[in-house]
Amino acid sequence: MVCIAVAAAAGLQGCYHDGQVTRGADTIPLCVDRVLQSGTFRNAPSSRRLLKYLADHSLAGDSEQLKEYTIGVDAFGKAPDYDPRLDSTVRIQIGRLRQKLAEYYRDEGKDDAFLVDLPKGRFTLTCEARASAELPLAVHEEPAEAALALPPLPSPNRWRVAALGLAGISLLLVLLVLYNSVRPRSAVGGAPGMTDFASPDLAELWKPFLNPARPLLVAVGNPMFLQFENKALYRDLSVEKPEDLLKSPRFSAVSKALGSQESRPVHYYAAVGDVSAAFVLGQRLGPHQPRMSVVRSSQLQWQQLADANVLFLGPPRFFGDKLASLPVALEITEGTDGFQVVHPLPGEAAFFKFRDPSGFFAEDGEACVLITHAPGPVGNTDVMTFASNSTFGRMGAIDGFTDVAFARMLVGKMRATSGHIPQYFQVLLKVKYKGGVPTETSYLLHRELRRRN
Repeated sequence: MVCIAVAAAAGLQGCYHDGQVTRGADTIPLCVDRVLQSGTFRNAPSSRRLLKYLADHSLAGDSEQLKEYTIGVDAFGKAPDYDPRLDSTVRIQIGRLRQKLAEYYRDEGKDDAFLVDLPKGRFTLTCEARASAELPLAVHEEPAEAALALPPLPSPNRWRVAALGLAGISLLLVLLVLYNSVRPRSAVGGAPGMTDFASPDLAELWKPFLNPARPLLVAVGNPMFLQFENKALYRDLSVEKPEDLLKSPRFSAVSKALGSQESRPVHYYAAVGDVSAAFVLGQRLGPHQPRMSVVRSSQLQWQQLADANVLFLGPPRFFGDKLASLPVALEITEGTDGFQVVHPLPGEAAFFKFRDPSGFFAEDGEACVLITHAPGPVGNTDVMTFASNSTFGRMGAIDGFTDVAFARMLVGKMRATSGHIPQYFQVLLKVKYKGGVPTETSYLLHRELRRRN
């Protein structure tokens, strides 16, 4: 296997680029650049950043000295007190980069003569010739070790393929029927209409996020759990930072009861309502926004907020720090048990409980959902959050916000004398749900947000 740093220094490895074989130190940048400019990586800013970072260090010859901590601080902007034992960002992004490279070479790069790879256990990129690649020029150096490849699968029985295809179609139809049977109904009456962004009201609500020139990220809240050696999981609903959880007396009691086993923070899970809401967003916005992708809220970086439009789904505390740092003065904020209106109007309530009943196990009840549309950190992107302590509330709010009839009602209430809705705003909704299924979504109030000077 030829290491990038060695190949560049020795001038041995070649790269097939635009019909020519390139040799020497220019080889690797061309191969990496080819990958970075691909559609596979274009909408994956974290993988792009990591690949460029590792390529630069591999070419410089110091990649063997890289540590997980160094990558976290330098490539992903982690604070100096970042602890890789408590924060798995780098490990997750390394795994995602390998997946993206495999995806690229299965599709767009299937005809590339050389493969860029990141072997497990190392931070040094490699560049290998495909075993079957025929280069226009003879290569006289020692042959590199062939890349590992799965043997071609035998031709499957066509009846089996037909049966699997029929089963897949049947499953899809069943899922669609089930989804349509539990779709919530909005307070304006009737089943939600088809999402038609030719509707002027929907277009006005969603216009910034349907701009195909800018990527759209759907950040799904993924709470932190502590996983023990015996696979037991512990979750404290009031804590999201590993260092705070490790100091918790309740965690100490649980750890002691389990024999003080080793534990580590994991972000593997998402609430069922957020998964459903992300599906609805993909279904309804996807045909109008080709550059749409899903990320975990725990992995979202400030640079992504500056480069892409973002939709947040989750409890307020999951992204409250980022929201408070955006260049607008918020008019509705998160309190201890609910949403606080900073400047209530005469006769208007100043406080709205997160949910009623407040018990975490109630699947029947109602919840408030705060939708905040604000500019990104440098003002050239848009951020919209759907914040609620109820996963069912967030699901109902997404359905209402993408429904023609509900949008018509909402825009009518928000429309100013100018004839337009505010560029940035906060909207407070109430969602009723039964058996975990949203049944009614209604408007409570809204506020215009103004940019800070």
